[in-house]
Amino acid sequence: MKAKFMKRLAVLAVAMGSLISAPSWSEDFKGFPGGANSALGTHFDTTTPFYTNNVNAYVKIGRVANTPTTYLRNWNRIALDATGLDHTPVAPGDTRVFGEQFGPTRSGRAMAIVHIAIFDALNAIDNRYQNYTGIQPVRKNTSRRAAIAQAAHDTLIALFPSQVKTFDTQLAFDLDQIPNGKQKARGIALGKLAASSILALRSNDQSAIPEPVIGVDFIPNPAPGFWNQDPISLVPLAVGANWNQVTPFVLKTGDQFRLPPPPALNSAEYAEAYNEVKTLGGDGTNTPTTRTQDQTVAGIFWAYDGTPSLCAPPRLYNQVALKVASVMHTNNALKLARLLALVNTSMADAGIAAWDSKFFYQLWRPVGGIRGGELDGNPNTQGDVNFSPLGGPSSNIIGVNFTPPFPAYPSGHATFGGSLFQMLRNFYGTDYIRFSFTSDEFNGQTRDNLGNVRPIVTRNYNTLSQAEEENGQSRIYLGVHWAYDKTRGITLGNTIANYVYGQVFKPLTSRNDDNYDDSDFDG
Repeated sequence: MKAKFMKRLAVLAVAMGSLISAPSWSEDFKGFPGGANSALGTHFDTTTPFYTNNVNAYVKIGRVANTPTTYLRNWNRIALDATGLDHTPVAPGDTRVFGEQFGPTRSGRAMAIVHIAIFDALNAIDNRYQNYTGIQPVRKNTSRRAAIAQAAHDTLIALFPSQVKTFDTQLAFDLDQIPNGKQKARGIALGKLAASSILALRSNDQSAIPEPVIGVDFIPNPAPGFWNQDPISLVPLAVGANWNQVTPFVLKTGDQFRLPPPPALNSAEYAEAYNEVKTLGGDGTNTPTTRTQDQTVAGIFWAYDGTPSLCAPPRLYNQVALKVASVMHTNNALKLARLLALVNTSMADAGIAAWDSKFFYQLWRPVGGIRGGELDGNPNTQGDVNFSPLGGPSSNIIGVNFTPPFPAYPSGHATFGGSLFQMLRNFYGTDYIRFSFTSDEFNGQTRDNLGNVRPIVTRNYNTLSQAEEENGQSRIYLGVHWAYDKTRGITLGNTIANYVYGQVFKPLTSRNDDNYDDSDFDG
């Protein structure tokens, strides 16, 4: 029976092809002025108030200290919280626009821009590393704090223009802490220059192409093995379908490290991955599962699936990077700025590379593959037309758990995570870093899709590799990825991190000592 279906549908696949229509956009992407349902579809309640997480539904201002490093950490938090707010439905009467940097790839690009600007501003004062934008060194008695605040502010107002009031308020607060004088003025000018330089470099990078609507701008291939719209959530977009056109930050092209094809549907490797996710990834209600409670927690812990306040994986991995930096006592502002520039630039390019492979191969997700299992031509798989995965959690919003709206191969989480953890290994020279992390999915305030507040959960890791593996495996526990999405995604992320580390932000051979003054120059 499977062979008969396969032969008939193979002919159909050849006839129809796998089509992404040529872009014919009338205007650049500017978020979703029509509201969150324009992006999420009708299966999510975007009006019930509990979707807001009290911690991250607005961007907090202020800080507890006045050092350059504290300014840097605070502006990183402001940027991350802006991405979380960007994925939060807009309350009635609010002028904010939903999704100005929507999804994992756009938010990853945004964080790279912010942290390149901050790094280049600080590095222009100390001139210890290669800069990215080509700005020239400045006089050393320039306020680092003013440079950090201005660079972050100016990039953020360009990326999230509807949140400008928050960024203006924070900038005014920051600059008020710095005595007026030439040092402050030079810092402000430097921050402006660093921000304008990276924004100019990225101004025509093809990121402004809007997200395609399934069935209108993106026509899925109906043959077995190809990705299609999630039948449970019916999210209407093919998010990132054109992201391979975006100019990378460091890679030569988006397909520079394109993955080899995924396993054939009739292969033993495919069957093994199929049966693993079918066994582990069910929701436990409509579909049975052998997943343990700890595995369920791990699946949700690493999710950050574009939901209100949480945003997407780049926000999660910035939080992890800062946690590791604290454990490793990376307290020098320039060193921390370099780490965050490396991490975020690598993740931005990881997003381009992962989405290149995703939409080149367009491999179906487990929900499609298992529901269509009788059509895959593999004698070792058994289909289930009612398979329901645990799914990406609809945190802080009333709605169904869902499969993310883009193809499976490779896993974005695994690729972003592979990029992060390999960059941390490169930066610190070891995998053996013990750290604990509390996810915003389990922070004592985030709610599940029924409105129940999840408890605080902190997980402990003995090595970066342990966290990297759990991050990738978490997607199988949720039932949204295959095993090879994880393994090959981690490899892709590692490869990109190694490439980026060898190309940008490198120490100047004559200025690579660690003993230099990190104080500010306020006059």
